[in-house]
Amino acid sequence: MLWFREHAVKGELDPSCLATHRLSVEDGPRAYDMFKNKEDGMVRAVFIP
Repeated sequence: MLWFREHAVKGELDPSCLATHRLSVEDGPRAYDMFKNKEDGMVRAVFIP
């Protein structure tokens, strides 16, 4: 995964395509339910502090 980070830092790779949802940490329980129940097309979530 180090190569991935290096390319992302250089701007050669846009990692934003890896997340389908961005939620606050406080929304963690809701996000888990959404993922578990396959709601709103959730595949991967990124938690923003």
